[in-house]
Amino acid sequence: MPLTSKGKKIMKAMKKEYGEKKAKAVFYASKNKGKIKGVEKAAMGRAMFKETVSKAPGKAQKKKYKRGG
Repeated sequence: MPLTSKGKKIMKAMKKEYGEKKAKAVFYASKNKGKIKGVEKAAMGRAMFKETVSKAPGKAQKKKYKRGG
């Protein structure tokens, strides 16, 4: 997956410190653990999924949240 500018910057620093092979291992281990976030661009499927999840609830769910009292 392509890296964001933040990811490229972190990867470059890790390559300088750890070397080519070890840097990739440390970088992706940190990413998977959640230590660094926002370092990879979202794939088309993930980007589309995030948009649909963040929208308001559907018609079936709206019935549960009636206004008034």
